[in-house]
Amino acid sequence: MKELKITKREAGQRFDKFLKKYLGEAPPSFIYKMLRKKNIKLNGARADGREILSEGDCAELYLSDETIAHFRAGEHGSARSDQHVTDLRVLYEDDDIVAVDKPAGLLVQGSADASPSVAGLLPGTLIARGSLKEEDLRAFTPAPMHRLDRNTSGIVLCGKSMAGARFLADCMKERRIRKTYLAIASGRIPAPGIYRAFGKKDSASNRIVVSDKEMPGFFDMVTGIDILSRSHETALLDIDLITGRPHQIRAHLAHLCCPVTGDLKYGKATPDQRSRNKDAGRQLLHAYSVTFPETVEPCPQLSGLTVRSPLPEDMRRYADRAGLLSEEMRQILI
Repeated sequence: MKELKITKREAGQRFDKFLKKYLGEAPPSFIYKMLRKKNIKLNGARADGREILSEGDCAELYLSDETIAHFRAGEHGSARSDQHVTDLRVLYEDDDIVAVDKPAGLLVQGSADASPSVAGLLPGTLIARGSLKEEDLRAFTPAPMHRLDRNTSGIVLCGKSMAGARFLADCMKERRIRKTYLAIASGRIPAPGIYRAFGKKDSASNRIVVSDKEMPGFFDMVTGIDILSRSHETALLDIDLITGRPHQIRAHLAHLCCPVTGDLKYGKATPDQRSRNKDAGRQLLHAYSVTFPETVEPCPQLSGLTVRSPLPEDMRRYADRAGLLSEEMRQILI
């Protein structure tokens, strides 16, 4: 018999989901059969799997060590251990959430070709930092709660506990986390203000088509733009992502005739733009800060907290060459 004490990180989820994660290779039919036969109990009593777990609960598995090992084979084996790389820079961490600094070129979620990703590297990073143990991964794996484009750098928020993941998911659904970005853009720089447009994804090109008029099937896009500095037709912009749509900043700025420098998907194909894009090397867009709402539960430690990621080296070099970084701004952003 094996006893599993439910930790704070695992609390808040259904018992059957906990069991499916812990016995990762077991078919659901096996888990529900063991519950019916009382070979798996919760706090010494029969359970049907729908129970919501609390910290301190005890799951009792009346199964042989061989059976447990068989159904956990591969779940926490070498594939996960290979991901124990400390390449991720942690900007903020507590018991419930982690904010990491994603470099440009790194995926947020894994891909079919097994390219490195934030999701893959996060567990090993936390284990290497000593803030997580291998056994903590038995039924909840820390994971990113939103995406950034591969060639966009900056802050990615991750759930470290079930409570943290749910808190982040709820906040993002209700747009209660303020996200600001830094972008180097070129072209006809718009005046500071809040801009509204409407977008629709074109699946064939994987682009967002933008319109100034509301049309059937189009979603709302609202973007706040402030100019931090400018030099001729190039500017360093502070972007307030009021609605979080896919490719929103890139598509909206291009629609306003000032695409993000280096953006090959939405950038203009003029000779000047092509030259700037080549010099940039990637789309010069950076998720700079997140500010959490004033809140008490379930994560009071996050109330009003702002997390920032410094301007990355490639954007700093480009901004320097373009004359966009004063000494005062350098002290603030770097």
